[in-house]
Amino acid sequence: MIREKSINAWQTGILLFFMFFANKILVLPSLLFSEAKFEGIFAVVFLFLLEFGLLILFYKLKVKYPSIKFYEMVKNCFGKITTKIVFFLVAVYFLGKIILLYNVTYIFFSNLIYRESNNFLFLACFLPVINHLAICGIRTIGRTAQIFFPAVVIVLIFSIAVGVFGIEGGVVVEQAKFVNIVFASLKHLSSFGDVIILFLFMDKIEIKKGEWKIVFSLSGASMISVLAVVLVFFLSYTYTSFLHPFAFFEILSFVKEYYGGLGRIDIISMVFIILLTYFQLAVYLKVFFVCFDGLFPKLDRVYSVLTFNFIFILITTFAVINLSKIILYGESYLPYLSLISFVIVPLCVIVALFGKKNKEKKE
Repeated sequence: MIREKSINAWQTGILLFFMFFANKILVLPSLLFSEAKFEGIFAVVFLFLLEFGLLILFYKLKVKYPSIKFYEMVKNCFGKITTKIVFFLVAVYFLGKIILLYNVTYIFFSNLIYRESNNFLFLACFLPVINHLAICGIRTIGRTAQIFFPAVVIVLIFSIAVGVFGIEGGVVVEQAKFVNIVFASLKHLSSFGDVIILFLFMDKIEIKKGEWKIVFSLSGASMISVLAVVLVFFLSYTYTSFLHPFAFFEILSFVKEYYGGLGRIDIISMVFIILLTYFQLAVYLKVFFVCFDGLFPKLDRVYSVLTFNFIFILITTFAVINLSKIILYGESYLPYLSLISFVIVPLCVIVALFGKKNKEKKE
């Protein structure tokens, strides 16, 4: 039986802190520089503003409906069939995000560390852990994340600080046009929009009055940290940033190369990436389970576990995994599914927020 309990404001904020790093600190910065030069940082700012807008929507919805399930809310507003369609799209979307995150991480570690390893070794390392966390429930994920949070913050601050001290040059702005920034934002829309996980877990989130500042503060700190990583990466490699695909790792590698006495400090970035990837994959998987339960409420929850593992192993085993193809997948197909985060879910929330008011006025 998959166990379920609620999470508090700190655990909610910490999970958001971790999720805002997903698919943003490895391949994304070099892609942004290749498409929008240094101004690619503005694409990150714009997309985070959209993300923050989703968080405000969640705040409004949670205050108005503190205990209702998202499934019930959507069903009350749009009916059962529409709700099933929405949950199916969300399940497909997060399955796609899991595949993208896993493949990027797999390519990163196989290229830099375990050159002779294969996909089955990585599946054996990741699947048991993320399945266990997701099966135990969102509270287990939140509490575990809370335990590792201080270590993650220390590593993050150390990595950014070391990267800043390694900066020796600057970048000339106004290299790219405004249309390049817009185009880059649209292509990488799928790397953002993770706030919608809160809507799927809204009945499991308990935030008391006065505690919302914790959630907003941790979310803002995470956004600023991601921006700092991208900025330090751009300033470190300047015009050759597009040649270095793994930004967070490359920051410490750059410092290690020019200050040889520091030793293998890039190992610290690997530990950071491993920790975040476990939690990010576990949360994505838990969202998939929630959507599966909404689609098939009469089936035992074990079927959601079996369904995911079968589909995931099938795709990662027979799909060709290389950096160019996973980038093409992330830029060409997932952005369309990102409409779920930035259009479909917000529309459902807006209708839920204002539909009842309109009904009361008519009465």
